[in-house]
Amino acid sequence: MPLKYQEKQFFEWGKQYGDVIYLKLFRTPTIVLNSLQAATDVLTKRSAKHSDRPRMVLLAELMNQACSLPAMPYGERFRKHRRWMHEAVGTKERLDAYRSIQQREVRNLLKNLLSSPERFIQHCHLYVAAIMLEIAYGKRVNSLDNQLVAVADRAISGINEAGTPGAMIVDFFPSLKSVPTWLPGAGFKARALTVGKYVQAWKDTGYDIVKAAMDRGDPMPCATSTLLEDVGAAPTPEEAEDIKGLACSVYGAGIETTRGALIVFMLAMTRNPDVLRKAQEEIDSVVGHDRLPDFSDRGSLPYLDAMLEELYRWNPPLPLAIPHRSMAEDEYCGYTIPEGCLVMPNIWAITRDTVAYPDPEEFRPERFLHNAGKGGTDTDNIPRPSSYVFGFGRRICPGQALADPTLWLAMAQTIAAFDIRRPLDAEGNEVMPPAAFKSGFTSEPEHFECRIVPRSERFAKIIAQTVF
Repeated sequence: MPLKYQEKQFFEWGKQYGDVIYLKLFRTPTIVLNSLQAATDVLTKRSAKHSDRPRMVLLAELMNQACSLPAMPYGERFRKHRRWMHEAVGTKERLDAYRSIQQREVRNLLKNLLSSPERFIQHCHLYVAAIMLEIAYGKRVNSLDNQLVAVADRAISGINEAGTPGAMIVDFFPSLKSVPTWLPGAGFKARALTVGKYVQAWKDTGYDIVKAAMDRGDPMPCATSTLLEDVGAAPTPEEAEDIKGLACSVYGAGIETTRGALIVFMLAMTRNPDVLRKAQEEIDSVVGHDRLPDFSDRGSLPYLDAMLEELYRWNPPLPLAIPHRSMAEDEYCGYTIPEGCLVMPNIWAITRDTVAYPDPEEFRPERFLHNAGKGGTDTDNIPRPSSYVFGFGRRICPGQALADPTLWLAMAQTIAAFDIRRPLDAEGNEVMPPAAFKSGFTSEPEHFECRIVPRSERFAKIIAQTVF
């Protein structure tokens, strides 16, 4: 079993053994679902049996993420956190309230791209971080050096670095949790415990900022303050820890996937100037040249929506979704799925289905347009990636309703205002960046360069004159 790009290995095995693969990871029975039909049948239609999580010793116990919604076992506490998350980022009232934050931060993104385009990765990071942190903690941030950003990103980076496939062996052999950190081979535990301290510092920092503001009589509207008001003036230690965990889930679950998807968008535009041009032509015809597109224009920009679907498909943010755990024995396609079995939906394999998506390595938004005979396709039977890249059944990401418009707005305004071009070599020739992506829990491009320039002086002035 390879330690990197496991989703691709499962995909190759699927060609030989079928959409449903049964294997054992060490002693743990595991089912890999390589098709949308199989994933939907098992994880959505039979969600009552397959919505638990495996015991995550590394992440939940050593790294202090027991209150993280994605890692939480199915049960009453999970349902409470999921309800809280829906109330924080899933209702129309909340989403409408967040639009002013998104619109302000996208203009900050454009200003940053105008002033220092070579730092586009950092600017994409700040755009997403500023939105998520203000929703979680009510505090506006203007820099990646901000205390809240720094402490949260230190924890998330630590989780990604310490959570290597080799370290995750403790999830299959939980007794390794008890080995002394000085023992040879136990470096994973020392690193994980250090990250756990970073995670606790992240939890405490944001919570303490909000609590102090409330104690001063100057509450900051946000998910944390809303929950504190609901539980009363003196939350119990368990209530406080739950609230801290919810706030971390708002930021942590959104920052890596949404930021990564935005960087993938930059790569896709650099590699596909014809797609960028078509999107610009659509925006120009609907919006004109005197303003930038906003949410009210979305229904009139079908090509842009198709681009977002293709972005999710071309490089899904989570190529191999977090494993589910079966809570009761089941049977599917001749396989017995025992209680305690890991069930892994292979999102990457689903996006490579050549029947649904011919030439899957091409970035082609037209595949999602109702435009048969004119370069597009009849999309009635083509699965929309937005319906599955956020998960399945009772484990579907409750932040989808926030992530989707956050991505759409950044794409729309960046496309309207800028050309995204390939870098030049020493002789002045354009260089095509490779479609190369990092292996990991989340996926984003390997380092690449591009040139981001305003489409016209008029757009540069619109951006520069923005006041927020």
